[in-house]
Amino acid sequence: MRVCHIKLTLGFVIGSMNHLVVIRYYKPGDELFCREIVKEGTMSTVNAAFVSGLTREITFQTMVLTSAMMFIFLGVPFSVCFWSVPVVIILMYVFIWLGHTFKALEMTNDVSNIPRVYMSSEYTGFWVAEVHEPYFMTREPNQVKYTIITERELKDNNIEIAEHHVKKIVGTVAITRSKFCTDTAWLRRMAVTTKYQRKGIASVLVDEALRFCKDKGYSAVELVTSECHDAARELYLKKGFDLKQMYHKPLVGTVVSVQMYDFIFRIKPSENPPSF
Repeated sequence: MRVCHIKLTLGFVIGSMNHLVVIRYYKPGDELFCREIVKEGTMSTVNAAFVSGLTREITFQTMVLTSAMMFIFLGVPFSVCFWSVPVVIILMYVFIWLGHTFKALEMTNDVSNIPRVYMSSEYTGFWVAEVHEPYFMTREPNQVKYTIITERELKDNNIEIAEHHVKKIVGTVAITRSKFCTDTAWLRRMAVTTKYQRKGIASVLVDEALRFCKDKGYSAVELVTSECHDAARELYLKKGFDLKQMYHKPLVGTVVSVQMYDFIFRIKPSENPPSF
């Protein structure tokens, strides 16, 4: 959906805009909402990962091998061996769900320490997308058109936001610096609540993160996403990211794995690189 860009004048009060999304810097107290968003984003790919694993050749081979071993070596009747197929499928889903649950726990612990992890240097940062909308919504978010604006634009144009709206965080993005190359940034914790996806929020979050990296003199920005995030991969490619490499990340040993994509955005060399 195309984001509605508007020209704003000094002293303009956004009172007539009942549905507004502000991209702003992290504030103390945001952690609870950020944890929920990151957790939802992680768990939302369980079914996609399950379908992906189920359609892989090695999964079928495992089912056949399990049934054959039970029939040949244990003498189990073939009719009983047949039931090993749904058992393997169920176990696969359980292990994938557990894997995502542990990953979600790891990531929520990470965003519970935003000041330490993402605010320890002027070359790192954490942003949220905060929606401003009426207390009583007569339509679902996917039926509403939102105006998206950054906190920087609000300040530069001396814009005030109506206070009679309810506010809630619906998206996150973070920038950290690479442990191996100090002039390379990592874009992390990119997530938008399901109800507010395909509104252009993720696009503006990425733009704000890339602007920050350019201002700080980074030469490149990298990120990693999975095959379960088709929309995210399309967005990164549109933003100018290039595919650096692909690899498989095991979820359940070697039986179930997910394909990962490492993207890189190259920034023109700066005359004043960051001093780390």
